[in-house]
Amino acid sequence: MNKNRLIVIVIVLLIVGLYLIEISKVKTGNLSSNISTLDNLQTDDIAKYWDLFYKVRATITDGQSATFSIPEELKEIEGKPLKLSGAVVFRGNGCEIINNNETSVRYFFLLPTLGLARACELQPDVAMRWTIRVNLAEPWVLNRNEMIDAEAIVSGIFKIDTSLPYEAAFIIAKANAELKQTND
Repeated sequence: MNKNRLIVIVIVLLIVGLYLIEISKVKTGNLSSNISTLDNLQTDDIAKYWDLFYKVRATITDGQSATFSIPEELKEIEGKPLKLSGAVVFRGNGCEIINNNETSVRYFFLLPTLGLARACELQPDVAMRWTIRVNLAEPWVLNRNEMIDAEAIVSGIFKIDTSLPYEAAFIIAKANAELKQTND
């Protein structure tokens, strides 16, 4: 019986020792200054317009429509040229397969790159705030690899149309788009 107790005590001491070693590896201090948040995130001049979309509020009124509270700053740029960068989402009838490797894109949806990371957990009224349909002036021909994890810089005429909120209340029309170069 004493031998069993000794084995249990040695195992417990071993576990406690390993635990203490792991705890000693934890860095202490002001870690919050090293972590990016939406409040201290560094953006470029192109991405600065996303701030206006974050202020939009949407309320679903029935199963097919919504009301929007759109900031005046965003309303003021309607009908004017707008340049944005973000993550590209291809869906709907905006894409047509040309051949086994290429696709012609007439329109796609642009999301802020941070928004795409949260897209799986979003409620529709949140996604309505900053989903932008990009109607291209000329079809964009992309290969499969270019369509994977695509980010683009888009410029065109900004429009607001809340009649189809589940698709997009914001549109960039007559748009030109180019793939954003990644640092992979």
